[in-house]
Amino acid sequence: MALRIPNSRDGHNPYNQHLTKNVICAFWLKGRCTRNPCRFLHPDTSIQPPTQHFDGHVKTQPQNRVCDRWVSRSCTYGDKCRFLHTWFHSDEDKHSLSLLTRLEGHKKAVSGVGLPSGSDKLYSGAKDGTIRVWDCNTGKCVKVINNGAEIGCLITEGSWVFIGLPNTVKAWRLDVATSDYQEFVLDGPVGQVDAIAVCNGLLFAGSQDGVISAWRGSGDVNAFQLVASLEAHTGPVMSLSVQLERKRLFSTSTDGTIKVWDLNNLRCIQTLSDHKDAVTCLLCSNEFLFSGSLDKTIKVWTANQAGNFELAYTHEEECGVVAVFGMADAQGKPIMFSACKDSTVGLYDLPSFKKRARLFSRKEVGAIQSGLCGLFFLGEGTGTVSVWNWMAEQLNMSE
Repeated sequence: MALRIPNSRDGHNPYNQHLTKNVICAFWLKGRCTRNPCRFLHPDTSIQPPTQHFDGHVKTQPQNRVCDRWVSRSCTYGDKCRFLHTWFHSDEDKHSLSLLTRLEGHKKAVSGVGLPSGSDKLYSGAKDGTIRVWDCNTGKCVKVINNGAEIGCLITEGSWVFIGLPNTVKAWRLDVATSDYQEFVLDGPVGQVDAIAVCNGLLFAGSQDGVISAWRGSGDVNAFQLVASLEAHTGPVMSLSVQLERKRLFSTSTDGTIKVWDLNNLRCIQTLSDHKDAVTCLLCSNEFLFSGSLDKTIKVWTANQAGNFELAYTHEEECGVVAVFGMADAQGKPIMFSACKDSTVGLYDLPSFKKRARLFSRKEVGAIQSGLCGLFFLGEGTGTVSVWNWMAEQLNMSE
């Protein structure tokens, strides 16, 4: 379901391409900026930039980044450490989020997390080739299913689980009461399948050869029939997203482009090419399209009167963006999650992009999924699924 973002009060587009960039110079923070003038901020010339100690710690005010030694359980500075000893940081909402538990078992990076409708089980897939089924009431792993090959992605839709594998997509029709499933194997893709999307009875899978395979679901014994192969990208497909209001499918690739497809005829009708590196992820709202890239930006796109998408705003991150996700906070306000290559996840108010918080992990987060009662799940590069909540007292999952 698309993220709902309220319109601005005056009816104007909340994104303005010409907003002044208010970014502190990263080189100044490290005491190494030689630009004069510099196009980034040096907050106060009377404040000396940080100086580096021989032990790697910085003599300055506490830094808004997690201590690497604390992450590896080897920091000896304790309360005197200049870096954060926490998985969550916010200047304003210090008690709005809580890390509830960590679900550990996968041996490689988690590539997908899903909650089937009507089920009390969480499904996680990883590059170690396994799918783990977790009981949401106890937090215990109740089943491990080995698929024998790297899992590029996993999503759930209704009572279905869809899994992207090399040259194959698996579709599981679940019996939510017993967690048993009927498996369908869909051949056609060439190479690793890293992106899957479902809408209006169609299943789309993007693969390493740059092609998007499309199947139509049916009630027959052969539940899925291959109906089209969408060819436009020149590199592997990295993400897929659907905007039902406009009947559009969006796809991204390592070729640095976003392709816009008409769901009525499955034809590519537009190419968005403003990113300078691989476009890794997408998020659709009721009005906007958000795209994250290894070029360290999130771009916001909006449709003009002719129905073509135009760049409306560019948000800059410090590192490449690997995943974006949207959900509402405890007050129902729309929030964007931006997972980056530096193993952090930024949380931003929409549509303003005001930073709400930052989450930290041991390795980069590649999968994000929301649950009931303010729960959300982060699939990490360590193979761990961390469970968070906007309101900790609503938790029904324990360690």
